[in-house]
Amino acid sequence: MNEVLDMLEEGGLLDDEAYAFQYAHDLMEMKLLGPARLKIELSRKGIDEETAQRAIWAAEEEIGFAEERLERLIEIKYKNMLSDEKNRAKTINSLFRLGYGYDMIKEAIYKVKEEIADELYGNE
Repeated sequence: MNEVLDMLEEGGLLDDEAYAFQYAHDLMEMKLLGPARLKIELSRKGIDEETAQRAIWAAEEEIGFAEERLERLIEIKYKNMLSDEKNRAKTINSLFRLGYGYDMIKEAIYKVKEEIADELYGNE
């Protein structure tokens, strides 16, 4: 079994770094996952923590950083749920499960709410 794995690796057909990068890239792009959830998903695929972190950094360099993905996610899916406390709490919990930290979520929600206010009231 080890001989087969060695042959695959030598032939470039078994590359954890490339796999981790592509998987992280896809999860960031399609599901807009945050850093914590990305690490969990990569770990589930057998990727060690160091390789996972390098893959996440490389993918973020290409796609955009977590703060940008989070703001885009709020704009796309949660923007209309920010007006009342109950829905805002649900939004925060959902975003936390998607792998974003509480401080990052709080800041992104504040930013989006400011943009909504600017749109409604014409503040510049």
